Amino acid sequence: MTKLNLKATNESQKRIQEYLEQSASDVLADKINNGVPTEKDGKTLINKKTFDGFMRYATDEARKIAEKGAPYACVSDDIVFDWAIHYFEEDSIIEKLYNEDGTEYQVKKSAPKKTKSAEAKKPDVNKPEPKPAEKPFAPKKIINLNQVSIFDL
Repeated sequence: MTKLNLKATNESQKRIQEYLEQSASDVLADKINNGVPTEKDGKTLINKKTFDGFMRYATDEARKIAEKGAPYACVSDDIVFDWAIHYFEEDSIIEKLYNEDGTEYQVKKSAPKKTKSAEAKKPDVNKPEPKPAEKPFAPKKIINLNQVSIFDL
């Protein structure tokens, strides 16, 4: 039985971890324990997956098979175990990226570029304030002296 570097925080995750430890090949165990090298932004990074990431993945997969409009889905253990193998085995599923030195990879955000549309949205301080809308035309009340209304009381 292979020991995996996964932290199960509830009974469901513990059952999945037991299954993976009994079923995982050496290659899969290496991917789970050490992550998978991947390229992003011209850098070699390490993609490491967790149970939290898998649970989000499994929830999305269950939604796909739920009956239309149903707020739930019933999924057998075998299917969830298959999803777990697929999730941890599939290199194209990216969860958390780390630099080669083990620090978490942070995407550098560049300052937003100014565009003409952004400048157009700025209020013109020299432009006069718009006048408040006038009240719409109200017809004059026609009074019929022979008939009494509740509004006349």
